[in-house]
Amino acid sequence: MTEKVSEYIAEENLIEKGDYVLAGVSGGADSVCLLYLLSELSEKMGFSLSVVHVEHGIRGEESRTDEAFVQKLCDKLKIPCRIFRVNAADFAAETGTGLEEAARVLRYECYEKAAAEIGELKIKIALAHHAGDNAETVLFQMIRGSGLYGLSGIRPMRPLTESAVIIRPLLSVSRGEIEAYLKRIGQDYRTDSTNLDAVYSRNRIRNLVMPEFLQINAQAESHINRSAKMIRQLCEYMDGQVAELKNTACACEKDAVVMRKNSLENVPEPLVSGLILQVLKELAGSAKDFASVHTEAVMRLFFRQTGRRIILPYGLCAERIYEGVKIGRQKNREVFEPEAFVLELTAQQSVRLEAGETVCFDVPNGKMEARIFKTVGELQEISKKRYTKWFDYDRIKDSLQIRGRKSGDYLVIDDKGHKKRLKSWFIDEKIPGEERGRYLLLAAGAHVLWVVGKRISADVKVRESTKRILEIRFYGGNYDEDKTN
Repeated sequence: MTEKVSEYIAEENLIEKGDYVLAGVSGGADSVCLLYLLSELSEKMGFSLSVVHVEHGIRGEESRTDEAFVQKLCDKLKIPCRIFRVNAADFAAETGTGLEEAARVLRYECYEKAAAEIGELKIKIALAHHAGDNAETVLFQMIRGSGLYGLSGIRPMRPLTESAVIIRPLLSVSRGEIEAYLKRIGQDYRTDSTNLDAVYSRNRIRNLVMPEFLQINAQAESHINRSAKMIRQLCEYMDGQVAELKNTACACEKDAVVMRKNSLENVPEPLVSGLILQVLKELAGSAKDFASVHTEAVMRLFFRQTGRRIILPYGLCAERIYEGVKIGRQKNREVFEPEAFVLELTAQQSVRLEAGETVCFDVPNGKMEARIFKTVGELQEISKKRYTKWFDYDRIKDSLQIRGRKSGDYLVIDDKGHKKRLKSWFIDEKIPGEERGRYLLLAAGAHVLWVVGKRISADVKVRESTKRILEIRFYGGNYDEDKTN
């Protein structure tokens, strides 16, 4: 087992002498095996080793027991261990993502922090994905229509930050080999109960689909992995061809790329598809959520009339123009630069806005007025105008921003504190996708206090107990408060 992993590390050039390796260890069989193997290899290969464990705050006592298990194991092996504690459930609610995805995002943020704390020139973050994980990934990507790049599976190495890369030394071994290794050395491990939950797609593939494949052919897992490796090698070759093609067939503008039709007419379709995907990834800053359906839709635009447009993930838009196809940010969904409209209106920070004083400031497409006044005696009649809103000033704890929408924005929709993603609220209100980027937001961090012209957050509405009211009025553009009530 050690020799097999060592050969794979050398084959993929994952670790070199003098490297600093940061191992992500959850306490499960895979990561415990990874830790033991790296501990054994560190002296032979001459690299430094430490551990990161992330407690996601999801499984209560079970999760805390995992943390204690990992710490005890690291103490036994005399390996430094850095513990992070996060709340994946809260993050999922705030960002509107699934719990599994929220946990993954937070986990990778912790890896970045740990790497930054170490401060080495290049950190290798070792994760315990194995051959079974890779086969499941290929099947999952096939089902969701990810195209050729998705079918290449999990890459042995990929960048995380400028100073850190992800490596996966166990991709050449199976789960059965991992369990046999741990049994041989007499090392126990923790079992995550959520791995049996069929609500997660990957668990269904692992526990229901793969066993059926293995019934058909006992070598199914290794065959899928072999195919994925060949596809990965093909994709790597195509990456080089795509880079050359981009230099000759594309014109880069600010936040946009024009792909010239006449430069692509005799280019094989797979290369054009690869070029489109590369452009999408660069503009979006991520490959997630892009599938073959998107590259095919962009490709069809080359044969449509000028002016035809399609909407893509991450606020991107592809448009047929005279020269070919232009991909960039949607014009009617521009995100305003928050830094240009930051308002220091909190009680702790404000010296500009006092009770009774009015402050005016410019915002995109108009102006705003803000003032604070104290409630005197019985509560005054709350303003019901669309573009003049009252807020409980003492419930606002963060600096306010006037901006366009951002990923993770949410509203508090009732007095019990229930949250709703801003995107979901737009859908419920039947606001077309092409219009959502036009709305100004009054926000405190990701918490949207007011969709200007629409509703306010229930968390900051004026109550009988309100002592100070923040009044904000918007006017300008097509809005006229005197005419619109």
